[in-house]
Amino acid sequence: MIKPVVNVCVATYEVAALSLESLRHVPYALRHHKLFFKQLYEVGNRSLLVVTLLGVFIGMSLALQSGFQLRKFNQESFIGLIGIAIVKEFGPVITAFLLAGRVGSEFAAEIGTMKVYEEVDALTVMGVRPVAYLVSPRMLACLVMLPVLVIYADFVGMLGGAMVARTYVGVDPSVFFRELFQWLDLGDISRSMVKCVFFAIIIAMTGCYFGLRTKGGAEGVGRSTTDSVVYAILAVLVSDYFLEKILLAL
Repeated sequence: MIKPVVNVCVATYEVAALSLESLRHVPYALRHHKLFFKQLYEVGNRSLLVVTLLGVFIGMSLALQSGFQLRKFNQESFIGLIGIAIVKEFGPVITAFLLAGRVGSEFAAEIGTMKVYEEVDALTVMGVRPVAYLVSPRMLACLVMLPVLVIYADFVGMLGGAMVARTYVGVDPSVFFRELFQWLDLGDISRSMVKCVFFAIIIAMTGCYFGLRTKGGAEGVGRSTTDSVVYAILAVLVSDYFLEKILLAL
């Protein structure tokens, strides 16, 4: 029982140390902009379709369930308030889950394969710091693209919710968005963006960390890829709770 707790604490410390080292090498990633733009494409553009589907169906599902409940009390006009739930929780958290599975696993598999074939050691021999070359561009790309993807997911989620509100509940989109923007404030949006920063670091660092510690050939790469997704999702859930408590207190 004690050993797993110790292992988690050690891994958390190592991920934090890797994060700080990656931040120190951000200028390197900006100077070598091809590395950075390649990761921007991987994180952002290649995730756009799945984020679109995610956002639309989250909004539609929330509107469907909320509309069914609100019709019992003749309060259908308040269905627009689902947009607040999308902005505060569903948008950032579910998008982070998606990127943990799509992007974090890709980071772990790519770096893990390089580690197994000793390409990471070759970078060190050539005088290139692996963290600067491999980790910093990926972390910076996640920091830039996750807030953008979350804003986009929020937008298409609201459109999906408004569509279902119109077709299923009979609430006009003008009423939907009027109620939404009446109660949605900048504090909700800013707290969502703060969460995105932490989630981006968690996703990038977890994937890169498990990739860099890969050993054991193809089996080790598969294990690192799976572990990166599992631990990233758990870390996002735990950090979401504590971040929400801290941000609400502030």
